[in-house]
Amino acid sequence: YGAKKGYDAKCDYDEADKINSKARHLYDSAKKELEEERESTQLAMEALGVLKFNIFQNSIIPFQDIFTKLKNIESITIDGKEYELPSKEIVLKMVENNMELKEIVGGGITSLGAGGLVGLAAYGGVATFGAASTGTAISALSGAIATNATLAWFGGGALGVGGLGMAGGVAVLGGIVAAPVLAIGGLILASKAEEAKENAYSNLEIAKISVSEMNLAKSKTIAIRKKVFEAKDILNRVSIYLDLSILKNIVSLKGYDFENYDDSTIEQLHLCYSNYEMLLNVLESKLLSENGEITKDIVALIDKHKDA
Repeated sequence: YGAKKGYDAKCDYDEADKINSKARHLYDSAKKELEEERESTQLAMEALGVLKFNIFQNSIIPFQDIFTKLKNIESITIDGKEYELPSKEIVLKMVENNMELKEIVGGGITSLGAGGLVGLAAYGGVATFGAASTGTAISALSGAIATNATLAWFGGGALGVGGLGMAGGVAVLGGIVAAPVLAIGGLILASKAEEAKENAYSNLEIAKISVSEMNLAKSKTIAIRKKVFEAKDILNRVSIYLDLSILKNIVSLKGYDFENYDDSTIEQLHLCYSNYEMLLNVLESKLLSENGEITKDIVALIDKHKDA
């Protein structure tokens, strides 16, 4: 009888070990796949951040530097067609934005780090950071990463540097409220073999729930990366239309006083400003909401400019 009981206990412990091994394998596989998608999406967002940085530095800031020096600008009607140009108030705001943008790019792209680039990719530019800044625009970029768990996750916010790590990223990504997404550790053996087996089955159920949550997070991560690629493609195409040589040619030939411009020059200036507005609109559109969802703004913007 004693031998039989001993044999049964060994079988239960062996089964518990197999079940726990299965639980760990399921969890670790899902975790590895999610981490791979996170890394790929982080790299994509960093690349989008780099693209935005370069456009701000090489197109938006130089345009603003020249345009804000123009005098007596006003909307005008030519041959029954109205050419809208910014008011004095908008030009003054452009001057403020120009200073804030120069703060962002002034330290160079390396000063932003991975987190700053992800923030720039997800949250746009001055429209977001200018209003929220408590110091420099760089600190505002860093602040966005610190306060948004999803961005911290994509920005490399590991537990060791104040981020939320894997479990935190899963818990917040796309508004998911995760079940216990915890690493399946070694089983604390109960005093009875039957309890060890029951605990192992419990571990397996927790692992299955965690895998389900991580698979959902993975699908959302892939969806975010797709929108990042689309946004990058739109930016590359739209940025071509802002031709700074047109604006430089206008001031070179006609000077900075709008009152001296003929109809043809005004049409060129209006076209140049319209292209600037379109590019800035794309740059400053938010990719992610506060809870990690893809915003309707970026979806609408991508649809609008797909055939540009």
